[in-house]
Amino acid sequence: MTSYLVLEAPGGPDRDHRSTRFIADRFSWLALLFPWVWFAIQRLWLVAIGIVVLQVSAGQVSGLEGFGTTGALFALAAGLIAGFEGRNILVRHLLCNGWTLKDVVHARDLAAAEEIYFSNLPEDDISQISKIPQPEWKQDRTNGNGFMNDPAGSFQFDLNGRR
Repeated sequence: MTSYLVLEAPGGPDRDHRSTRFIADRFSWLALLFPWVWFAIQRLWLVAIGIVVLQVSAGQVSGLEGFGTTGALFALAAGLIAGFEGRNILVRHLLCNGWTLKDVVHARDLAAAEEIYFSNLPEDDISQISKIPQPEWKQDRTNGNGFMNDPAGSFQFDLNGRR
């Protein structure tokens, strides 16, 4: 079973919880193989740039006489750290930007984690979700002669071109 961290946006959840994020606490293969791509997808730009610089420098070190395996191990270590700790770095970044950790859900997949989390929400949150705000329509704004009652004068002409 995988642990899913449930994070809510800084302004609180929206009406249907679309901004609520579920982040799995597990290894990421994409972060191992292409760490800068994974961090760029997660919009962690400074970390992605740092990884690019780190991998370029590891490539330069591996080109030196006698340091071929050292550079390769250096690049592999960066990938392993990104694979194991990339999601933790993402969660820490979101928490620093005002997101709140609401819950940790243990489930076999994302759909089950969402079902578990949303089924445990209090009923008052669910009743607020189901309320759809309705606009207040003004009934008749004419003064009886077909002209619009417009005290501000923003509609100076009616549809027939009269004043």
